Amino acid sequence: DILHELENEFYAHKFNKYIDKDIENKVIKHPISLFTINLKLKNNQYTSLEEFEKDIRLIFHNCYTYNNVESDIYCLGETLESIFNKKWNE
Repeated sequence: DILHELENEFYAHKFNKYIDKDIENKVIKHPISLFTINLKLKNNQYTSLEEFEKDIRLIFHNCYTYNNVESDIYCLGETLESIFNKKWNE
């Protein structure tokens, strides 16, 4: 299960929730988190693999939109995205 592999990365907790003030300030227009994706899976809210992939990729898009390219969280996003890409393509 790809989601569980991502969640098991030691830094994945940084992607478990989004910051409410970022939404209030309209910095992130479509917030999503690993926690939200997990809930959607448990509640059978995905009708296709493409929907799941779109939500995962939105986490990375939001990360890159909000964070400076030199920041630790930006780099962690790139690392997590690389892991996702590898697993997704298997």
